[in-house]
Amino acid sequence: MSYLIDANIFLEVELGQEKGLESKVVLTKFRNGELYGVISDFLVDAIVIVMENYGKSGKDIAMFLRSLNGYDGLAIVYMSLESKIYATGYMAVHGLDFDDALTYQCLKEHGIEIIISYDAHFDRLRDIKRLTPNMILRDIR
Repeated sequence: MSYLIDANIFLEVELGQEKGLESKVVLTKFRNGELYGVISDFLVDAIVIVMENYGKSGKDIAMFLRSLNGYDGLAIVYMSLESKIYATGYMAVHGLDFDDALTYQCLKEHGIEIIISYDAHFDRLRDIKRLTPNMILRDIR
């Protein structure tokens, strides 16, 4: 089973937020290759921008980016300009902002039906399922 990991899962860990521990446990499963998933290059860039906005240093950002190479169960997929253009159609149809629409496009392109995210906007999309890290951990125990 393959998952798409949303930016907010990594940000919970990187910014030491409330759900950081449960997010870290799930991300460790991807790092160890116990779970397999993808993240788009766009979401990686979004994480970096938020980290910078929260005052993280270049060193912190570089450490995060290097850490992605250590994930045995995570692939970074690249979104083409055509994909980005196509995603704009989902903005009106599903009432999504651009980053959620592009994430949805990524799910569709890669045949992934499950997103790990805290973003409830994905709940309105009937052809995918949103799970939180706690739900993943409960299901694999």
